[in-house]
Amino acid sequence: MRSTNQTSLSVAVVMLALILVLIAGQALAAVSAPAGGVAATGRVMGATGFAYLGGLRTFTAAILWTRLEPLFHGYYGGKHVKELKEFLPTMRLVQTLDPQFEQAYYNAAWIVAQRGNMEEALAIAREGVKNNPNSGLLRANYVQLLIIDDKVANLDEAYDNAVFGLSPEAQWTTIDDQFEGYAIFRTVFTLRGDDSTADKINEVLERMRLDGAQPGQDDERVIPGGE
Repeated sequence: MRSTNQTSLSVAVVMLALILVLIAGQALAAVSAPAGGVAATGRVMGATGFAYLGGLRTFTAAILWTRLEPLFHGYYGGKHVKELKEFLPTMRLVQTLDPQFEQAYYNAAWIVAQRGNMEEALAIAREGVKNNPNSGLLRANYVQLLIIDDKVANLDEAYDNAVFGLSPEAQWTTIDDQFEGYAIFRTVFTLRGDDSTADKINEVLERMRLDGAQPGQDDERVIPGGE
């Protein structure tokens, strides 16, 4: 509860600062606007202000992540992921400021899952997919957590997401993410007894490896009994 309150306070402080900047920017625009055309000027100011605020939000999210990531992968790299709960408020703030920031959902969901709260982890992963429906990384993240949670009860939902993750509509930032995502999707087809599709995925994975994919950067993210 304390962590949630701290996150809410942090979000409120950041948003207040952004709103103040927006108001200042609009005031400056009003002072410098030419005489006449008040309604038109107001519409332009509103549209510009909204875009400006959106840009500030995503910029702030990027700055927060730039400060967080070296700690996450560096200083705390030797710790088990479930010990990294102190990163969760910042990750939640990044999600709030920039709902399209994929890594914030990906890492937060896994930390929460490793701490034993699978319901919350799935909620974070589901929110990530909702806000980024074409993200292959977040589809794979969600599929993995569904299978770990209950590979029988969740198999149909995992399958639907895996099918999309293998489609041309799915977007991937790096070949390493795609490799690991495809390996997760392969598990779903194996669990369904669809060895033919699993074999085809294996062929794609081999081609990715030849193209330079370097999987296994995070050995903890493994589905038990996946192969």
